Amino acid sequence: MTQSRTRITELTRAGMVLAVIIVLAFFPGIPVGILPAPIVLQNAGIMLAGELLGAKKGTLVMVCFFILVAVGMPFLTGGAGGVAVFFSASAGYFVGWLLAPAIIASIMNLKANPSWLWEFFAVLIGGVLFINLAGSIGLVFITRISFKAALIGSVVYMPGDLLKAILCVTISQQLHRVGWR
Repeated sequence: MTQSRTRITELTRAGMVLAVIIVLAFFPGIPVGILPAPIVLQNAGIMLAGELLGAKKGTLVMVCFFILVAVGMPFLTGGAGGVAVFFSASAGYFVGWLLAPAIIASIMNLKANPSWLWEFFAVLIGGVLFINLAGSIGLVFITRISFKAALIGSVVYMPGDLLKAILCVTISQQLHRVGWR
C-alpha cells in the first residue's frame, strides 16, 4: 500500500470511529436517580476508538470530538454541546473519555495478537474502571459530594458498561479478523 493510500485509510477509519461516537449520542441517556450523569451508549464509541485506532489516533479522535462539542455542536447524548458541558457534573467523564483510548491501546499492545479476553481486560481497565474513576473524581469537584459517595454511585454504571465492553470487544475482534489493523 502506498503512503498516501495508507494515510487515506487511516483518516477514513478515524472518521468512521468519530462518526460512531457522534451517532451514539442520538440514543437517549438513561437517567439515574442518585447521580446527575445518565447512563449513555456514547462511551462505547470511546472504547472502540482505543481498540481500533490505537493510543495516538484514538486520542486525536477524542480531541477532534471535544473541539466539535466545544464550538457548540450538539454531539453529546441529549443534544448537548458548548464549552459549558466541560464544567458540568459530567466533566470528569470527559477527562476519562480523552485518556481512555490511550489506556486501552497501551494495554492491548502488551501482546502482539491480543485474545478476546486480553482485549476485554484492556477495555475493562481503560474503558470501564478508568472512565468511572475519572467521572467520580469529577463529581467530587463539581457537586461537592464525598469521594466514597461518588464511587458508590458509579457502581450503578458498571453492569451497562460491562455489556458495552463485551459488545465493543466482539466488534473489534471481528473487524481485526477481516483486516482492520
